[in-house]
Amino acid sequence: MKLYHFTAKELVALLERLQGNVALIMDDGVAFALNSKLSQLYALRMLMNQSQDGYLSPELRVETQQDRELILQYLMQRCSRVSGWAS
Repeated sequence: MKLYHFTAKELVALLERLQGNVALIMDDGVAFALNSKLSQLYALRMLMNQSQDGYLSPELRVETQQDRELILQYLMQRCSRVSGWAS
């Protein structure tokens, strides 16, 4: 699942809500497990080093359907806030 234009704070908040196994897929196809806070911080550091404008566009592999739905719900809420549709 590819995510676009995330800040580091948004990505950390999202990762904290996920309960199953999550992996960051690097540009060369290598999967980096995000099972611990240390690995999440290391992955964020790698993403920030690749970022030109301070925004992150990670590709995540999520194993559970519940986590996929949670991410999609988060993205829909984010879109509604940005577009002004949220009440």
